[in-house]
Amino acid sequence: MPSKASPEQYLISTQTAALLTGKSVRTLQRWAEEGNIRGLEKDGERRGAGGVKLLIELPSLIPHLSIALDAGRMATIVAADGGAADALREVGLYFLAEDQAATALLWLEAAAAKGDSDAMDWLSCCYFMGIGVSSNPALGLKWLGEAAARGHALALQKIAAL
Repeated sequence: MPSKASPEQYLISTQTAALLTGKSVRTLQRWAEEGNIRGLEKDGERRGAGGVKLLIELPSLIPHLSIALDAGRMATIVAADGGAADALREVGLYFLAEDQAATALLWLEAAAAKGDSDAMDWLSCCYFMGIGVSSNPALGLKWLGEAAARGHALALQKIAAL
């Protein structure tokens, strides 16, 4: 029988928590101080002017999120927090599926910046169709071309169709 994961297995940075919730890092720090979310101070690591690095227990954010989370999604968010391009894209797609396109674009752009061709193809769709942004065919074509240049099969088909 699989053991349940502890909340400590799902620790994320305050920056990632801010992107997930749409709140500022300072708000998250205040929530942690007030006990509204759970955080863990990282011993020996400091941020800013004498501040201690705070890691947030992802399960404690669930009431503050616009996307549903299960263990698989939480693991993906932890991987995204670590910088994994495919995980960044997947988190973007979670938000896109919940009609949170502006937030989705932030995650997709982060994945694309790390070379994820699937994220580039999704960004091209968003820019062509004006999903989360004003329609911008030039940026749509840019991202489509970037994806195709990396060998993305669907992007190559779209370029051929143009």
